[in-house]
Amino acid sequence: CASGATWVSLHHGGGVGMGFSQHAGMVIVCDGTEEAARRIERVLWNDPATGVMRHADAGYDIAIDCAREHGLNLPMLKG
Repeated sequence: CASGATWVSLHHGGGVGMGFSQHAGMVIVCDGTEEAARRIERVLWNDPATGVMRHADAGYDIAIDCAREHGLNLPMLKG
């Protein structure tokens, strides 16, 4: 599953009407193992980082600053 999630659920609707908005929700089983800890870290990094990527690519300064501040390596950003 995505980034090591235990499962990914796909939803639609989201208050705007059935079929007008698609969403994905990731679930991670947290059982105290080292593997689970790595999966948790990866999922909880990749999910918000994807939003930062999209907004930085669209040119939003706040997202570009966020990417740089948190070490998110984005090839579209120079310097």
